[in-house]
Parts: sequence; C-alpha cells; structure tokens
Amino acid sequence: MTIKAILPWLLYLVVETAVQVVFKIAGTGLDVVDGLGPMVAQAATSPWVLGGFFLYFLGFLLWMTILKDADLGRAFPMTAMVYLTTLAAAVFLFHEILTPLRFVGILTIIVGVGILASDENSDDLVPSPGLG
Repeated sequence: MTIKAILPWLLYLVVETAVQVVFKIAGTGLDVVDGLGPMVAQAATSPWVLGGFFLYFLGFLLWMTILKDADLGRAFPMTAMVYLTTLAAAVFLFHEILTPLRFVGILTIIVGVGILASDENSDDLVPSPGLG
C-alpha cells in the first residue's frame, strides 16, 4: 500500500475516534432532567454537539474517498479499527478501565481485521466493477 492509500485510513481513524470523544464530552454536558425537548434544544446549540456532527460528516467524506478505490467487502471490516482507537482514547482521556475481557476483544478484532485484509483474492487498490 502506498501513502496515498494509507493516509485516508489514518485520517478516517482519527476523525471517527474524535467523533466519539466529542460526543462523549457533549453527552456529559447535556441536562436530561427536564425531558427530551429541552435536552434537544440544548444539544442543538452546543458547540460540542455541532462539532461532533461536523466531524461525523468529515468521516463520511473520508469514507467515500476510501470506497472510491477499495472493495467494500474488504474495506468495511477495517472500520472495526475504530473500536480499538476509541477504546484507547477512552482509557487515556476518560480513565476508563481496560479489563482482561476488553483486551481479549481487542485482540479478536485485530486478528479478524488481519485475516480479512490478507485475502489474496482481493486487491484493495483495484476499483470494483460498475453495477450497471
């Protein structure tokens, strides 16, 4: 893989992880005591929520860029790497606990993504044929 192919993936991981971190921060600041209506109004004006939606849209654009050149069946499992980066962010930023079971889950994801990415019958830089 070239840097041109790797860069969108790295950016995607960073942006999608940032989405989850920003939404976590936004969620902790929302007041749910007064009900759904006031919470939605508060969320609609929250810089954290708006920033999260912006990052979410940026992630969508990066995903479209990745899919332009990659096989969907090979690319989509790679998105599971966001689980790893988000867990790492949760541990380092929010001091969440990395339990042995979560660690086994991380290893399972890494092995699964590795197996799917090593499929010899697929080349992630060869565009898939058109649908029509």
